[in-house]
Amino acid sequence: MQKRARVAVTGRVQGVGFRPTVYRYAAELGLSGFVQNTPTGVLAEIQGEDASVSALLDRLCAHPPRQASIERLEAEEIPLGPNGGFAIRPSARSGDLVVGFPPDLATCDACARELLDPKDRRFRYPFINCTNCGPRFTIVRDLPYDREKTSMASFELCTECRTEFESPADRRFDAQPNACPACGPALALRSADGADLRADDPLHEAARRLRDGQIVAIKSLGGYHLACDAKNDGAVRALRERKGRPAKPLAVMFQSLEEIRRFAGVGEAEARELESPAAPVVILKRASGTGLSALLSPDTDDIGAFLPYTPLHHLLLSEISPLVMTSGNLSEEPIAKDEEELKRVLGRVADAALVHNRPIVRRCDDSVLKIVGGERLFYRRSRGFVPGHVALPLDGPPVLACGAELKNTFCVTRGRQAFVSQHVGDLVEYPAYRFYEEAVADLVRLLHVKPGVVAYDLHPDYESTRFARAYPAATKVVVQHHHAHVASCMIEHGLTEPVIGVALDGTGYGPDGTVWGGEFLVADLRDVRRAGHLKQYRMPGGEEAIRHPARMAFSVLVAEYGEEADEIAARLLPVSSAERGLLRQLVDGGTHAPITSSAGRLFDAVSALLGLCDTISYEGQAAIRLQTAAQAGPGRAYPLDVQHDGEALILSLAPMVRRVVEELASGVDKADIAAAFHRTVARGVADMCTALSEREGLRKVVLSGGVFQNDLLLGMVTEELARRGLEVFSHRQVPPNDGGIALGQAAVALARVRG
Repeated sequence: MQKRARVAVTGRVQGVGFRPTVYRYAAELGLSGFVQNTPTGVLAEIQGEDASVSALLDRLCAHPPRQASIERLEAEEIPLGPNGGFAIRPSARSGDLVVGFPPDLATCDACARELLDPKDRRFRYPFINCTNCGPRFTIVRDLPYDREKTSMASFELCTECRTEFESPADRRFDAQPNACPACGPALALRSADGADLRADDPLHEAARRLRDGQIVAIKSLGGYHLACDAKNDGAVRALRERKGRPAKPLAVMFQSLEEIRRFAGVGEAEARELESPAAPVVILKRASGTGLSALLSPDTDDIGAFLPYTPLHHLLLSEISPLVMTSGNLSEEPIAKDEEELKRVLGRVADAALVHNRPIVRRCDDSVLKIVGGERLFYRRSRGFVPGHVALPLDGPPVLACGAELKNTFCVTRGRQAFVSQHVGDLVEYPAYRFYEEAVADLVRLLHVKPGVVAYDLHPDYESTRFARAYPAATKVVVQHHHAHVASCMIEHGLTEPVIGVALDGTGYGPDGTVWGGEFLVADLRDVRRAGHLKQYRMPGGEEAIRHPARMAFSVLVAEYGEEADEIAARLLPVSSAERGLLRQLVDGGTHAPITSSAGRLFDAVSALLGLCDTISYEGQAAIRLQTAAQAGPGRAYPLDVQHDGEALILSLAPMVRRVVEELASGVDKADIAAAFHRTVARGVADMCTALSEREGLRKVVLSGGVFQNDLLLGMVTEELARRGLEVFSHRQVPPNDGGIALGQAAVALARVRG
């Protein structure tokens, strides 16, 4: 029996080969009709035997293009039309972010095969792509997504490429970056002084230099990488010294999944992420005795691994693998995206540069995640995921949420969609702030919105706060840091009702003028109440206590031991007698020693007491070393105390501190102490939440804040809360660190302007 159906599809369905897929399925099933892009998605009318129409719909749902994401597929029967074959019709305005404009996509299997096929006309062509893969977000100048509005506009299609581009049955139909050696971008090699190095094969010469231990800047999708041989201690050491990155982990790119498995443990979920179109850096447990440089991640037993996601990467890794592939920038600056910015690292850090002449319109650093409990835990959400949106459970006027100072991202809303930006980074250096300004203007323009509401952090000295105050919008909404953390996780799970929010991080400005960071909140999207917090300590020297965890450890000892603290510190901390005297004055006098409830500072203090880290070179280093030490220890816990201060509950770990000091004196293994510390914090969090649940009548607990990047702690807290019958929510779509805070700011602002 003949049937005709009108099918409307929404989601990420444009720029991903969706129309050619519908065309191919229709042709295989003998159906007639058409498919076209629309301003809201894809529209198709399909006609044929009832079973064949149903089969096409089933195929679309079960086997869409690999990078497509169908949010809704609605089909309705309509009157029969003429049977005249199947066509891809000219489209209405398309490529709008509202219909799921795609991120950059890793090289697909078909293109990877052609790349290495000597009989293919694109053999070893570093810019091969099709509708299933290739650059998107980083080459678009404006929407709709048409070639003339991308950085491929200056490359005129040759006859063969144009035939592919215009043929609905071809895999490269409407593939905007389509190119070949005859008409597309080309590689070049530059010396340390920027001069053009004449090489018959620039890529082959770059690989030779890498094998010789040199550092080479590689122009990728969203900016430059700095690459070196991941097995060469000398090369890795030189990269660290030149870049000013003494210990922070370095990501490593491997040729294949099979190769990664020789160097690290890879589960099924990790493998899916590594081979996905997003191709993020996935944090894995490193195997021992593999030959990888120990300098790659000296503070952990993990390795950040990823696979080639561009044809250039595939070719390079086929000649030398594995390679360090870290952001092409100086410390605290944004990733370099063009040859002018390359000058800052070429010669100073890199010995040579492999460049090409396809402009990068929009810088976008690599995404980083870890699989925890079978789910994603983002450390950085950027390439491969941006500009994908997060669904909002409420709508309202367009909001610009400006984010935080560190690990900055910002967020722009439109309707029920929240678009969280690519990773911007720390706004402490002017180049990063300039990138921030440019990126905000860029996303607002792409979304075709004019934000009338601006949300920003309570901290008066954040650069993002200053930007927000100067931004021309009628309504400004100030959002406390930890409320934003909790709200961001609530949005991920569609929660709008009051919850118990646990926000554990390093620093957040409190309304009382103290430094918050160990917070137990009762919150919905609109309102928040501080129901409890960690016991407070002084931060001697303010920011210096963050850079020098031994200072924080001394402050904790003073609070818990009084006059005995000096003698204990002399045994446990690398702090001179003169410095201890100065720190004592700061702590006792309160001058230049702000009060903090920060969980991050508590982790720092214990790390310093255990002799693991007294001075840091990157954020979170002391806590990372403490977590690494804890992996080998058993699951016992120390005593703790939940106290009352009026209506507020105070989680005091003072009894734990005393036990730690006693056990250090008696020679207990530090790994055992570190593990017991983690278990104690987890039980303390659970005790606080249990007490608040009984008092407030709430059963849902939301976990957020940078401390929950610690997957050991996250697992313990989740386990403790679940055992007590509480429902636990943690991050899956944005990072728990400050990279996710803009989403929470946007949600709070929307809730408040709606009233």
